[in-house]
Amino acid sequence: MNFKCYDVVEIQGKRYVVGEVISYQEFIVNSTIRYALNDENYKKELGVSTGAQSWTEYGLMPVNETDKKWLTIVNGEKEYCTFSEPILRSTPPRGFRLHDKGIERVTSVEGQSKARTGDEADYKEYRAVQKDKTFVFFIENWRGGLTDQAQGERIRLSDIHRRRDQAAQAASKKVRNAARRKEWTRLGLSWGIILLFLGYLFIGDLSWHELRDEVGFPYTMEERIKDSYYYESQGTKDGLKVYTSKQDPNATAIDLIDAVYGKVYTIKQDTKSPEKWIVIYTTNEVSVISTVNDTTYVEVGLLKNLPDSEDTRLANIRNDSDILLRYAYMVELKNKQGRQTLLKEIKD
Repeated sequence: MNFKCYDVVEIQGKRYVVGEVISYQEFIVNSTIRYALNDENYKKELGVSTGAQSWTEYGLMPVNETDKKWLTIVNGEKEYCTFSEPILRSTPPRGFRLHDKGIERVTSVEGQSKARTGDEADYKEYRAVQKDKTFVFFIENWRGGLTDQAQGERIRLSDIHRRRDQAAQAASKKVRNAARRKEWTRLGLSWGIILLFLGYLFIGDLSWHELRDEVGFPYTMEERIKDSYYYESQGTKDGLKVYTSKQDPNATAIDLIDAVYGKVYTIKQDTKSPEKWIVIYTTNEVSVISTVNDTTYVEVGLLKNLPDSEDTRLANIRNDSDILLRYAYMVELKNKQGRQTLLKEIKD
């Protein structure tokens, strides 16, 4: 059973439009051979090893809802497939057992997708049987550093129905037109960036980071940390990347606030705790600053990647000062005098 982009399918009484089609090939590593990732033997083995599977993932956009679903069909399988949805949890639920693991490579992509041909990931599939249903949980660790998780169930292929009635055609047309508008917007934005860049070169007085902000790609706290010699990576923890800072917590916070031009959502600061907690929120990121044994630590990452436990931890941090938030406001307004006054107050 195969589908194309913008086909309409009905699953469990709901209709979906196929928005993207991603084909994968499994790579089974010979356990007796040590492969390097760029080893030619490693690359040649792809899809050749006995038992290697290929499959297709269909990104499904609900006709009357917003939550995206995934339909995964293994080539050659005639009875069952997997119906799942993206989730944030990073570990399988209780009772799930490892069913399969390996390395997957994207071999082709159609439609509006973040995937690219050649992308590779280590994947694990967990399963649990409950009341005659098989539930699944997937983890994909992409070689670029991203991690995806999905959870769902095994369903019969015979329960998937392609729809071609008038309502289905209207839904398909709506999604197709939206994709076209998005593509035209992307092209227009690309030309806009080029023109703004030329203006920046010849007549502008904006910094490169300010120019990025103007065209909708603002500089981030994580980028600042990676760009600066003040910070050293210490790994990851609870969905956030951990760094040590050569500056004290206040100076570190000021550095990150300046990096995003004061455009924060809110800032929490617990000046009385031993750790001197500072939490900086932007619309997409969070940065958690603390000090332990005279060492300043910074945890930074995307809000959407935070597990519930980390959200709870940050919510419980007390807030007893608004001076950094006021400083951010002065930075955003480009009020140099107010900024200098608050800087002196912060350092004192």
